Amino acid sequence: MTYGRDLAYSVRLLQPAEEDALEYASYIQLKEKSNEAAERWLNGLYNQLQGLSELPRRFPVIYEAADLGKEYRSLIYHSHRIIYEVNDSTGTVFVHRVYHGAKQRLTPSDIPPEE
Repeated sequence: MTYGRDLAYSVRLLQPAEEDALEYASYIQLKEKSNEAAERWLNGLYNQLQGLSELPRRFPVIYEAADLGKEYRSLIYHSHRIIYEVNDSTGTVFVHRVYHGAKQRLTPSDIPPEE
């Protein structure tokens, strides 16, 4: 049984996700008064994102997917949900948001149209 492509996917961090990640890194920097801690968190996040290039469907479809109308998936990184979708026709994983796990359910307004 084949699931998608055999080749690696490219991973594209969309602007809202990048803004989410940088905002949380700034929060870490202020809270812990440590540039190093913020940098470690951000580098770890980017490593996790790059890992989506191989077998991106290994993570579950989010429970809000039916309401959002797409097969969004999530990867948990520390206290955050990385919300993404897989596009087989372009061979791309689009990372839409990086949300704190305590956030309420996602709504359509949380996922802006792709760039």
